[in-house]
Order: sequence, then structure tokens, then C-alpha cells
Amino acid sequence: MRTRTFLASLLIAIFCLPMMSGCATRQGAIQQLQSLSDDLRDNASYYTIKDWENAANKLGTIRKKMAHYDYTPAERRQIGELEGQCVRYMVEGAKNKAINGVMGIGNEVRGILEGLGISY
Repeated sequence: MRTRTFLASLLIAIFCLPMMSGCATRQGAIQQLQSLSDDLRDNASYYTIKDWENAANKLGTIRKKMAHYDYTPAERRQIGELEGQCVRYMVEGAKNKAINGVMGIGNEVRGILEGLGISY
């Protein structure tokens, strides 16, 4: 009798495993998006051009994964919010890099002018 119960439990577990892993993968994509958003929030000011390319590729990969699943309206709202945060952090990071680049060039030009003895 114990053997039958064990086998029945084993069969149920085998048939339920794909359903559980599908849910975990579906939620895993949301968790990856959350992780990317957190990373951008915390580290965007230190990103190099290569880091920005990797972040954009990672966002694209996550979106492709998400396209394979049906999400509830609440999950879709969460996804939209996280994607919005990622885009905001990317835009802010690009803006800050551009401003810092311009300021760096401006300071360099000032140094050159001072070195030449030209007042501005």
C-alpha cells in the first residue's frame, strides 16, 4: 500500500513540476526586471558605454522572455512601472554622462586657454 501511495505522489509531483516551473519562470522575468531597475538606480552614475549597451540588451532579453507569458493586469502594471523606472534611469544616466562630458571638455578648453595665456 505504501508503494502505491509513494508512486501516486511521485506521479503527481512529476506532472505538477512543469506548471510550477512555468510560474517560477514567469515571476523570474519580473524579478530580473526588478533587479535591473535596482542596478540602474544604484549604479547608473558609474556606467560606461559598454555597461549601457549591456543594460539595454538585458532589458530587451527580459522583454522577449515576458512576451511568452500571460500576465494578470496587476502584474502588467508592475511590469510597466519597472520598465518605466529602467527607461528613466537610462535617460538620467545618459543626460548626466553628456553633461559631465561637456563640463569636462569645457574645463579642458579653459585649461588650454590659461596655458596659452589667454584670458576669457
